[in-house]
Amino acid sequence: MIAVIGIDSVTIIYNTNTNSGLTSWKTIEAIQNGLGGGVEIIGGLWVFLISVNGLKYSTFNKYLNYFGLIVGNAGILTIIPVLKDLISILGLTQIVWFSCIGISIMKSRKLNINISL
Repeated sequence: MIAVIGIDSVTIIYNTNTNSGLTSWKTIEAIQNGLGGGVEIIGGLWVFLISVNGLKYSTFNKYLNYFGLIVGNAGILTIIPVLKDLISILGLTQIVWFSCIGISIMKSRKLNINISL
């Protein structure tokens, strides 16, 4: 969203001063990447630690926890420049992992869901 919203400002600046426009874009790009582009160590650590905890306390199915360790490692390893492409694997496997965690939580509790308009 930072890049999408920033592009309008950069276009205006670029039309009046090319160098300032390029500098502005580089600044926006750095902020965007710092907030979540390219390296997913935090997301990887989060999934990894939840899975470690899940194995320790038998919170979820052990296979789901082992899968979470793989998913987490994929995120952690994105910090290594050569392995930066693991971010694609992390994104796809996190969707599966989150879905399985959600299903597991829903199955473990008797949910009384009332939907009223």
